[in-house]
Amino acid sequence: MKRFAAFFLCAALCLGAGQALAAAENPFPSQNPYPGYADVKENDWFYDNAKLCYEIGLMNGTDVGFEPHRVLTVAECAAIAARMRQTLTGEVIPEVNPADYVVSPAPWWAKYKEYLNAADPTLAGILAHPEEECSRHQFLLLLDVACRNSGLLSPINSIAALPDSDDAMVLTYYNAGILTGMDRYGTFNGSKSLSRAEAAAMVSRIARSELRLSFTPEDYSSFTAAYLTPDTAMFENGLSAGEYLTAVNNAIAAWETALGDDFNWHHVWTDGKSVLTHVKEDSLTALGVTAETGTQAYQDFDVQVYYSRLIDLMGGPLG
Repeated sequence: MKRFAAFFLCAALCLGAGQALAAAENPFPSQNPYPGYADVKENDWFYDNAKLCYEIGLMNGTDVGFEPHRVLTVAECAAIAARMRQTLTGEVIPEVNPADYVVSPAPWWAKYKEYLNAADPTLAGILAHPEEECSRHQFLLLLDVACRNSGLLSPINSIAALPDSDDAMVLTYYNAGILTGMDRYGTFNGSKSLSRAEAAAMVSRIARSELRLSFTPEDYSSFTAAYLTPDTAMFENGLSAGEYLTAVNNAIAAWETALGDDFNWHHVWTDGKSVLTHVKEDSLTALGVTAETGTQAYQDFDVQVYYSRLIDLMGGPLG
C-alpha cells in the first residue's frame, strides 16, 4: 500500500508539474466555445484571429456580430489590454469607487482606465479620451503595458528600421511577428485608426506563437532618396512612385552595366543623347507614359539628385 501511495503521489506531482508547465507556456488557455459570427467567414484573413480572441476571453462580439471592420475606441482597446495584463500578471482589475464619478453607475470602461493608469501613468494622455477612436500606435502602447517583461515577445524577424518609425517598442512587435505593417515595406502608419479585425490579429498573435508572421520588408531606400511615398501619383493616369522609381532604377542599372566605369550622366551615346536623357526616356517608355502627363511630383523629381542620395543610402551603385 505504501508503494501504491508513493506511486500515486509521484504521479500527482508529475501531473501538477505538467499542468504548471503548460500554463506557463500557454498563459491564454481557451475557455469559451466559439459560437461563430455571421460576419466572420472561414475564408476571411482574420477568421482564426477573431475565433481565438473569443475563445480566450479577450474580445467578445457585439450585439450584431463581430463587426470586424468597425473602428475601436480607446476604451475598448483599454479593456482588451487590461484583460491581457490581468492574465499575465495575476493582478486583478479592481472595481472603481462610484463616488469618484459624477454619473452613476460609473462608465463601463472606468475600471480598465484606472487599472492601466495605475500600471503606467504615462498612459494618462491616451486614456483621458476613452470615447475617441484608438490609433494603431495608441493600441500598441496599451498592449505593451500588458506584455512588457512577459517573455512573450521573442524575435522571429530581424527588422532594424521602418519607413515611418524607428521606435524601439514598435520594432519589438514587428520582430516578434505581431505586426507586419500596412504595405510590403512595413509602413506602420501609427496614427491610423484600428479596426476590430486588426486588433484581433495583434492580440491573437501575442497569445499564440503559431499565428505569428515571418516578415522581411521590401527596401524603402528609393522612396527615402526621392522624398516620395510609394503611393504618390506621378502621372495623370494614377501611376505611382512605386512603379515609376522601379522603372528609373532599372534604366539606371542598365546604363551602368552597359558603360561600366564610363558611366556618366553627361556621357553622349551614339545617337547623340546623353545618358541622363536616355534614363528619363527609357523610364517613360517602359511605363507607357509621357512627360507631358506627369504630375507636379514628376515635374519636381530630379534624377541626378535622387540617384546621388540613393547611392549614399545603399552604399553603392545599382549596376
